[in-house]
Amino acid sequence: MTAPGLIDVLKSLPAARGAYSARGRVGTAPEAALRLDAPSPAVLEAWLAAERARAPGGDDRLAAAYLLGSVAFSVSEILAALVLRGVLPGVLPGAAVVARRARWEKNGESGEGIAYDMVFADGALVACPDPAAGFGAALIALFAPLVAALQPRSGLSRGALWRLVGDGLSAALLARGKETGREEAAMGIASAILRDRASPLQSRQTGFVEVSAPGRPGIREWFRVRGGCCRYYTSAGGEYCTTCVLRDEESRRARLEEYLRRKHGLAA
Repeated sequence: MTAPGLIDVLKSLPAARGAYSARGRVGTAPEAALRLDAPSPAVLEAWLAAERARAPGGDDRLAAAYLLGSVAFSVSEILAALVLRGVLPGVLPGAAVVARRARWEKNGESGEGIAYDMVFADGALVACPDPAAGFGAALIALFAPLVAALQPRSGLSRGALWRLVGDGLSAALLARGKETGREEAAMGIASAILRDRASPLQSRQTGFVEVSAPGRPGIREWFRVRGGCCRYYTSAGGEYCTTCVLRDEESRRARLEEYLRRKHGLAA
């Protein structure tokens, strides 16, 4: 019988990103779901085609990077919330990701996009006394089959694909840390995972930077700096993302400062 622990915790997780927040449940995944332990070639092709359709001019490399980055962040969003509570799922085989249409509204405009949720095959929940070791091992176990499937299909190296997974975990941990007022702890977990040379998640570039609003040193915020690249710049009209590994530090800081200025309604 499925234990209620994981089910109850998943229901209680905050949804800071609204409809786009990853949701988790325990049960049987539908056929269209992407099984993480045994990705179906047909399902994977369909998901890659969907990513290409959403990125005009994008190629297979962009599609694979988009897909892996989005799925890694969504899965990490759930696991990060759990590990910051000192627990993790006890059973990972059979876990799958499902796509869901989500509606967004911003500045008077609205539209639809895709959110990703996670289905666990079992409701076991276990204590996690070493968050970095537990979280790192869980992500490697979950994503190794998908990375192996995407590498020959996309032409991206395994290292590049693993860096995208690492970017997802670091972004999700920081986001959950901000929600709970535990940024330092969250960044510490991410850094310990990403600095482990024995791990495929190891990345020299991925990290965190604290930025203050122009002329307002009291308004400060931590941001994740990428170690990988989602390849958005290769799409039609694309450019380097604000925290892209390919963007120079000066332009990255300028864009983050501008973001804080707009976020807090400060005069230019």
